[in-house]
Amino acid sequence: MFVVDSFIHKLMSKLISGFSKLTKDEKITWLTEHYFHNHTKTKDIIKQYWNDNDDLQQLHDDFIENTISNFYMPFGIAPNFVINDRTYVIPMVVEESSVVAAASLVGKFWSKRGGFKTRVIGTTKIGQVHFMYAGDKTNLEDYFNKNKTELFAATASITKNMDKRGGGILDIKLVDKTDKLENYYQLHATFETKDSMGANFINSCLEAIAKKFEKDDIEIVMSILSNYVPECLVRAEVSCKIEELGGENPQRFAEKFYQAVKIAEIEPYRAVTHNKGIMNGIDAVVLATGNDFRAVEAGAHAYASRSGQYASLSHCTIDNGVFKFWIDIPLALGTVGGLTGLHPLAKLSLEMLQKPSARTLMQIMAAAGLAQNFAALRALTTKGIQHGHMKMHLQNILNQFNATEEEKEIVTAFFDKKTVTHSAVVEKIDALRKPSINWIDFFNKNLVSYKLSKIDENTKPLFGKMNGQQMIEHLSFLVQISNGKVAADYYVSDEKAARRKPFLNTEGELQVGFKASMLSEEPNALKFNSVGEAIHDLFTQIDAFKIHFETAKAENHPFFGELDYEYWQKFHVKHFTHHFKQFGLV
Repeated sequence: MFVVDSFIHKLMSKLISGFSKLTKDEKITWLTEHYFHNHTKTKDIIKQYWNDNDDLQQLHDDFIENTISNFYMPFGIAPNFVINDRTYVIPMVVEESSVVAAASLVGKFWSKRGGFKTRVIGTTKIGQVHFMYAGDKTNLEDYFNKNKTELFAATASITKNMDKRGGGILDIKLVDKTDKLENYYQLHATFETKDSMGANFINSCLEAIAKKFEKDDIEIVMSILSNYVPECLVRAEVSCKIEELGGENPQRFAEKFYQAVKIAEIEPYRAVTHNKGIMNGIDAVVLATGNDFRAVEAGAHAYASRSGQYASLSHCTIDNGVFKFWIDIPLALGTVGGLTGLHPLAKLSLEMLQKPSARTLMQIMAAAGLAQNFAALRALTTKGIQHGHMKMHLQNILNQFNATEEEKEIVTAFFDKKTVTHSAVVEKIDALRKPSINWIDFFNKNLVSYKLSKIDENTKPLFGKMNGQQMIEHLSFLVQISNGKVAADYYVSDEKAARRKPFLNTEGELQVGFKASMLSEEPNALKFNSVGEAIHDLFTQIDAFKIHFETAKAENHPFFGELDYEYWQKFHVKHFTHHFKQFGLV
């Protein structure tokens, strides 16, 4: 019963009422106190991403609710894109290495072969009023036809400005869906929203239509736009004579490229990854321009499934000596309203793109997606995708391991003509650093005492959950196992012991998170009244360890199995060093 009550108490302590009413600092304080061990470090990380400009930070805070910080993504540019004979620099926000580089290379490649040719096929967007009706269908149709003009009129105040720009509601249809769901019907409305993405406009119109249409025997379920926009479609294509593709064997390259596209057209497992590569390019521009990448993703993948089987969004032909590669993709975008007019970098991106209309932006994004797809397929059908990708990823790996500029230069040169793998890079870094570990001689009381004098019961660890005194008492506990005062009667098979024990002969350190199964997840309650008493007990146990092995031959370790005096010493050296590092003492 106590365990259940304790669990409920912990659970309830992490629930909060009125969180949205707290200040940003109060929200962060509550968050760090309930969900993080190192409160100060967590707060520092959160706040270091705040903008120094208070007005700019407030602008970002107001984009969403419960804001505590900003999450940075790299903002890059891909130059040399020629689209419909006009040159562009394309802004891209993306975290995946090689995306911007690949787009840049392909943009330049096709700029010398006529560039990208694009055209908008349609810009119609969809919204629906979903409702239930159990009566006679003929009566419903009569009611709809008699009131259709009134449904348009109900939105007049909303559509006034959009009508002036040439947009508005194009049509409203009554759709019978009762074969799919009993009593289910729709009002299916089509819209033209010009340079606005139009989500708020469409939803406002739909709600006005629904309010006008609803009556006693018509139950409105919901009114909402659709992110499936198969008639808001754009095409981008590139083409050239096969010999102009370059390389050692352009004909063979074109044929393999064609085969790769055909595979994506008929194999869903390949098509998903194929289209993901397209969206690498498109999403990056969607984000940079403040548009809704989730809506674009959902619409694109739904369109890829329109035949009943998920398939490639891009296509290829190699007829009469001409290579042609193109994409048809639905893109519901905006260049006015929403984040496009609020986010400073989104506004900068649109200016960089020469202030495009929504139609032009559709074409630019389609070209970026096609470029990304071309880059991926060219890599896959020639050197393989990992060759170029891992070269770009090399810098990420080096940064992950805090490589110095000198180390980066050496490692980059080393992999100039070699295939980059994560393990190979780590091995090279380790070889360069040849780390020397300051092992703790736990028999040296002066050294141990000096190190431990720097902490107290309130000292917070760099990792793990124990405080300073708990760590000292934990060391003492393991020494007591080795001096026979605590029985570690956890069975370790001879096979496991033989596999584990050699580690004690190496220069390897105990890894963060290492824990014997006999130890609890949470630190033990303190045994002594002060750090001083805990240190005194630790030295007592170390002395007892020496004396114990004057007669004892071995004691069981709960992880390594039976250890003699020499192996226990090796373990304690590693164990002391591990926990001294936990508190920054070495």
